[in-house]
Amino acid sequence: MSADITELILDDHDWFRRRFLLLAELRDDASRLDEAGRVWDELARHLEVHASAEEQHFYPSMARRADDEDASATEDAIGDHDDIRDASRKAFEHEVGSEDWWSAVEECDKANNHHMSEEESDDLEPFRRVTTLAFRQELGAKFEQFKAEHAGGAGLDFQDKDPDAYVEAVTS
Repeated sequence: MSADITELILDDHDWFRRRFLLLAELRDDASRLDEAGRVWDELARHLEVHASAEEQHFYPSMARRADDEDASATEDAIGDHDDIRDASRKAFEHEVGSEDWWSAVEECDKANNHHMSEEESDDLEPFRRVTTLAFRQELGAKFEQFKAEHAGGAGLDFQDKDPDAYVEAVTS
């Protein structure tokens, strides 16, 4: 039996929070910059795999529902993913440990926290109310498979998506 997609998303959110906390710890220890770079690389890749998995399997199910509010929430979430991607790309443009790098990592953390907060309160909870556990488990299996197939970001382009075009594509 597969896990409920909403639980898998929440598990990833917990992991993201712990990794950003670890990076904050590493900030003041210059002797651990290599570790900070490795943590960031793994975190940034996992953020993209997670966002792409949601865009492939969670948000289309939300956007296809008849409620216009869900389509708007989906557009907002895709825009949030783009903000996270933008900050992540900025970090990769700078030397690990530099002030610009830390600033981009912090920007990514803030964008991700904003997204997770909205997703947890505005998307996951309502989605659970209107879908069956069996359906969420079916999506969960697809979500897990997608993440396994794209581990470390394999095959993903890490590029922004136009929120309006995305919703149009998944609802038509």
